[in-house]
Formats: sequence, structure tokens, C-alpha cells
Amino acid sequence: MQLISSLGRQLLSLMTALVVIVNLGIWVIPLFVLILLKLVTAPFPRIQNVVNLGIEWVYRIAAAIDSLWMLKVVRIKINFHGELPDHPAPIIVANHQTWFDIPVLQHVVTQHGPILKFLIKRELVWVPIVGWICWALNFPRLNRGSGDNARERDYAAIESASETLRAERGALLIFAEGTRFTQRKHDNQRSGYAKLLTPRPGGLKIALASVSADTPVVDLTINYNGGATNFWRCLHGASPTIDVHVTSYPAGEIGDVRLWLEGRWRDKDALLSREAPHEKSR
Repeated sequence: MQLISSLGRQLLSLMTALVVIVNLGIWVIPLFVLILLKLVTAPFPRIQNVVNLGIEWVYRIAAAIDSLWMLKVVRIKINFHGELPDHPAPIIVANHQTWFDIPVLQHVVTQHGPILKFLIKRELVWVPIVGWICWALNFPRLNRGSGDNARERDYAAIESASETLRAERGALLIFAEGTRFTQRKHDNQRSGYAKLLTPRPGGLKIALASVSADTPVVDLTINYNGGATNFWRCLHGASPTIDVHVTSYPAGEIGDVRLWLEGRWRDKDALLSREAPHEKSR
């Protein structure tokens, strides 16, 4: 009986992965057609606005299909605590535990707010389908320390993304830890937090320099409530309840970025160390 149950979970993970891949693949062609139209209509701002709406529509439909499968088939419950600010281009700062954070955040943010644009490793562009979509959507690509002047190029990519989002709707997602949490990374860092890696202020600092003082910086804490954070296991619902907590701060009120992040990470660490009450679901 245990073997049958285990096989069922593995099959559901496989089905979920296939649904995500096929869903992305379906939208590659219309997305690239829209990107081509965007390139050739550059001198015509009004047409560009229509094309941008089309790109946003494609993104939202693809994210909605993933969310529908995640909530109705895998039966994951996502509890959302707080309110997202009504702003076309906020900065999102979140902790990072698994690649499953991406569909969770897309569900939470994109459902009622702008689409998410997140920082990706440059090598990801060469991954079939996923990389192509990231390239088409102009996600900022980071070198992550490889080659000469890598840090300067990374900062330029973040600054360029922030400036683009002032003209186009979209939330810039920053995983301030720079990588996913693992116990090995935690031990190697000698992190001062029980359940988090040490946050890096560089990316947020550059993003803040490119936005207005009233731009909201949205701090999201993703809590898997002690469930599995292994990506494959998340695909079959090994973490059946996920809580996402939100607090917002005007960019102009953030002085020392390092100190601000350290304060937020202390709050996150305390939150992740206890079971949060369930308030409402999205």
C-alpha cells in the first residue's frame, strides 16, 4: 500500500511538471510574435502599449493555468496575509527556499497585481522554453560573479530593469539571499539566522536608486509550514499549506539598505520559526 501511495505521488509530480512545460510551450509562439511586433513598432508608442498589454495577457493566462492546476489538482492551499499595494511597478523582496517559490509568487502577485519579472542567471537563457521565455520577457540576466566586471554588469542589468518597469507594468522580484536555502549553504555561510541565508543588499540598493520615493518595496515571507521544500516533492503537494506574509514600505523611507534587510530578515526568521495562523486564501 505504501508503494502504491509513493508511486501515486511520483506520478502526480511528473504530471505537474508536464503540465507546466506544455503550458509554457503553448505560449512560446504567440509570445515571440508579440515580441517581434514590439521590435518593429518601436517608433509608435501607442502601438507599443497595445503590444505590451498583449504580452502581459499571455503571461497572466499562463500563470493562471499553473495556479489552477496547483490549487485544484495538486490541492495546495495558499494563505495570503496582508494586502499588496496598488502600484504598477513595485519592488518585491522575498526569501528563497525552492524553485517552487516562483509559481507561488506568480499566483500571489500576478493574480491581483502586476506581472513578475525576476533576476535570472545568464546561463538560464539557453535552457529550452523557460530560457527563451525569460529572454523574450526581457528578464534581467545576471553573471553572478563570473568574468571581469561581472558585478558592474549585474548592477547595470538591475538598473536597466528598474527603469524599464517605470514605463511598463511589472514587479521586479529580488531574492536578496541570492540563492536557494539549503542547510549546507547555511552552515558554510555561518548565517546568523536559523532558517534563512544572509541577505545581500547590492541588488536592492541598485533598484532603489532607479525608482521614485513613493514606490512600494513589498517584503514577502514564504512559509512552507515545516513541509517539504524539495521542488519535485512540492509538485505533488508535499507542502499542502503555504503561507505568504506581506508588509510594504515606501522606497523613500529605506535609508541603509543593509540594516533594513537585516531587520526584515530577523522578522522573517521569527515568523518561520513558528506556525503562522491561517487568515485567508487566494
